[in-house]
Amino acid sequence: MKTASPLRRKLWRDLWRTRAQGFTVVVVLAIGVGLMVASLGVRHSLIDARDAYYADNRLADLQVALVRAPRPLAARVAALPGVQALSARVVAGAIIELGVAEPPVSARVVSLAPDGEEAVNQPWLVAGRWPVAARSDEVLVNEAFATARGLQPGSRLPLLLRGQRAEVIIVGIANSPEFVFVSPPGELFPQPDRFAVLWMPQRALEQAAQMAGAFNDLVLRLAPGQAVAPVAEALDGLLARYGAQRAQGRDRIPSARFLDQEVQQLATMAKILPPIFLAVAAFLLAIILGRLIDAERSNIGLMKAFGYHAGEVGWRYAGFPLVLVLMGLAGGLVLGTGIGRWMADLYLEIYRLPALPFRHDAAAIALSIATAFVAAAIGTAAPLRRVILLPPAQALAPPPPPRYRAAAGGLERLYHQLEVPARIVLRRLTGAPRRSLTTVAGLACAVMLLVVSSRFPLAIDRLLSLTFSESKRQDVALTLIEPQGRADVLALSRLPGVSEVEAFRYASVEFSAHGRRVEEVLTGLPADGRLERLVDVDGRAQALRDDGLVVTAGLARALAVVPGDRVAVRFTEGLRRTVDLPVVAVVTVASGMGAYLDLAALQRLAGEPGRVSGANARLDPAALPAFNAAVNRTPGLAGVSYVGLAEASMRRIFDEGAGTMDALFAAFAIVMAAGIAYATASVTLAEQRRDLATLKVLGFTPVEVSALLVVEVLVLTVVALPLGVWLGQHAANAFLAAMGTDLFTFPDIHDAAADARAALIVVASVLAALLVVRRGIDRIDLVESLKSRE
Repeated sequence: MKTASPLRRKLWRDLWRTRAQGFTVVVVLAIGVGLMVASLGVRHSLIDARDAYYADNRLADLQVALVRAPRPLAARVAALPGVQALSARVVAGAIIELGVAEPPVSARVVSLAPDGEEAVNQPWLVAGRWPVAARSDEVLVNEAFATARGLQPGSRLPLLLRGQRAEVIIVGIANSPEFVFVSPPGELFPQPDRFAVLWMPQRALEQAAQMAGAFNDLVLRLAPGQAVAPVAEALDGLLARYGAQRAQGRDRIPSARFLDQEVQQLATMAKILPPIFLAVAAFLLAIILGRLIDAERSNIGLMKAFGYHAGEVGWRYAGFPLVLVLMGLAGGLVLGTGIGRWMADLYLEIYRLPALPFRHDAAAIALSIATAFVAAAIGTAAPLRRVILLPPAQALAPPPPPRYRAAAGGLERLYHQLEVPARIVLRRLTGAPRRSLTTVAGLACAVMLLVVSSRFPLAIDRLLSLTFSESKRQDVALTLIEPQGRADVLALSRLPGVSEVEAFRYASVEFSAHGRRVEEVLTGLPADGRLERLVDVDGRAQALRDDGLVVTAGLARALAVVPGDRVAVRFTEGLRRTVDLPVVAVVTVASGMGAYLDLAALQRLAGEPGRVSGANARLDPAALPAFNAAVNRTPGLAGVSYVGLAEASMRRIFDEGAGTMDALFAAFAIVMAAGIAYATASVTLAEQRRDLATLKVLGFTPVEVSALLVVEVLVLTVVALPLGVWLGQHAANAFLAAMGTDLFTFPDIHDAAADARAALIVVASVLAALLVVRRGIDRIDLVESLKSRE
């Protein structure tokens, strides 16, 4: 029977002897690998599921909103070069009346082909059946709204559409690639319980929306390889007389845009979070292996003296990190699979894709393995080099004792003024600076990760506060079906319970500067408005001007403009005027991308004085039932958004999704903090075993001996805390900046309470680790520990 070689047996003994510290490395390494496997795997799974959904259900490449166009015009559009298929639809805003006790719900009603088979943007049934084309009271409803409201096939909804009331029957629940991310008119955030998408037979919707023989929405699929811009230009010329807006590609369709940015954020997360954990794992490996080698200098010398060459000895010690890395990789693959499946289920619920199975990505796994080995190699290169180059004679000699020098300022005199225990602690801290610094660095890393993990939920909370409390200070936003004049604003101001009202205008425009073109929204608000303001990420309200644009930072980057530059603004709706305006300010906002202008100036430049898109209003809470009843009788409204309900919906979505993910990351950080603390304390005990045994022989009690170890580690912890907080603040701000997109900018957060919690968690972890390690002091074998090493 073949027996293991002596070097291999020693490897397994060392692994067992340092199993606690090794377990810490394995856990941290598994977290890093798991996060990389999960984030990259989910990203590729989401891309595959998205692309398959878009292809199978024929998502539009271009979408055009019109005022009204004759249906025969669709044939001319279909004949344009590059157009593969189109659907000329009727789309209308509606209000779902749920009674005066509850605010009305906005809805978007989309026409459905008689046979239910759309050439573009084909819905798919989740439950129930397709509406009968001859019935005017049957509809499909989107799954998110149905789930939020507990609706099933057979449920009835009272609907107000273009001033006409009707009760419709839900015969099926559906989803569409056009609405994977559903938000109400004028809103960036989804509100599944406050906004519905309904599909109604084409003839029934034409009659209800007074669009017989006409359409007001056009969606097109292009031939493979066909560029979007030429077709958009052709559509612009053909449809302009019918009140058409600029054709929007997928990169401008809100639902597809949000999903694309989610994919981008997953890639960013994979680039930032896993390397942090892997770097800490490499650092821990360096500490543990380095100290193990320092403690075994004589054993290394003996092995070389007995005939083992340097490569064999080095390979034996290289096996130590190799085994830990392999265990960490195995654990990381298991952990990554679990996290990936959970994230896939979460995204499936949010985006309502037909299927989103988590698939391991071979490239992601290979990258995880390579990154883990590279991290381990970096962390262990220096200790292994010492093993290979250490001469046997030098290794067999006892290590030189620490050299203590009198320091400037009379540090040596301070030693003599201290009691013996304090003198011992201070001499150990200053006599082994490399050991002290590595301990401080390890604990600082734990604090840093806890600070980083606490920042994202705080940033989300601040983003929501900036959006809903400081920027949107109205109680309700009323959006009109199409821009109207002063009379409509006056009518809205007379609704019951309205105490204050301010108009707003959204204009679809094309911004051009430095040869770049970007289609975004130009928002007009009253210069002295109080209900909705432009607020930057620092919470400062920005004044709007009538002589130039206030541009968001995202749009400024896209156009490469700074204050003083001039921008050509082409209105893509209405009279389609083009004006040239200066950039008077660039503002970093928490959410949204576009430009702002004084309301009166925007109306004048667009050639539509007095026309507005809607109004913001303050309400008397006591009059809310009367207000709801009046809104249900107002025919020109496309949507009603209650700011308080929108904020509550967003916070609920965050708590259910992103909040759980952040709690998971915080748990990982806490586990790592405890692991670093335990590894630090246990390695320190192993290094000091001889010294502690000497103190016990000299008459120190076990409690006094334990106090020396505890105080030494706590002193290093106190030094590490401010360093870790400082590193965490900078790392968190860098992470939040990287996670930002054109639509969202996460504000920098400085929260003393969160930093204090991170510090307390590390202190508690250190104390718990010291309590465990302290029992090892009582079990020190005095005879074995005090044997001569010469």
